Amino acid sequence: MKLKVDQLMQARNMNVKQLSELTGIRWNTVDDYSKNKAKHWMPVHLEAFMKVFELEAIEQLIEWVE
Repeated sequence: MKLKVDQLMQARNMNVKQLSELTGIRWNTVDDYSKNKAKHWMPVHLEAFMKVFELEAIEQLIEWVE
């Protein structure tokens, strides 16, 4: 599985610093999420992304990849 954070940021012309400020998540952590380098995903962070990007379903944030 991978996160679509980078795609969602690009669609909104948003950078890592802006997303960090909107979510309250450290910029380097947001950067790891956007590059799919994060070793684990904190539920509170996923929820923050869902709110900022106004997503209704987790599938809009997480993509299944074999």
